[in-house]
Amino acid sequence: MSNTRPPGPSTPIPDSAPPPGITRSATSSLMLAVIAPASIYLTFPVALIALMGAADSGRHTLSSWLAPLIFWSLPMPIGVLSVSLALSTIRKFGPESENGRLAVKSLWISGIVSIVGFFVTLRFMHGMRYF
Repeated sequence: MSNTRPPGPSTPIPDSAPPPGITRSATSSLMLAVIAPASIYLTFPVALIALMGAADSGRHTLSSWLAPLIFWSLPMPIGVLSVSLALSTIRKFGPESENGRLAVKSLWISGIVSIVGFFVTLRFMHGMRYF
């Protein structure tokens, strides 16, 4: 027989604490939440051109849905990315941390932009006599 002993209970490895300060995911979330409404300035002129091309005398064609699609083609993916980064930051750090507060601000901005955009789209659809 050998003189080796079986390994005893090891000391537990402490959980790694999150780094102090603001992380990249929190700042990226806020930055994308601000860029999303600003990107409307890029898609709006192109959507107007599509609207003028699709305008018909009260009839709805397949191309009449092109203007809202172009209008939301850039802000929507940026906003979804911002919200997903904010939610992952809140899950990781909690809403009371410095990172969490920044992520909550990002969610507020994204929510307000979504609500305003929803009403703008409804107004557009009413102007095009969809309902």
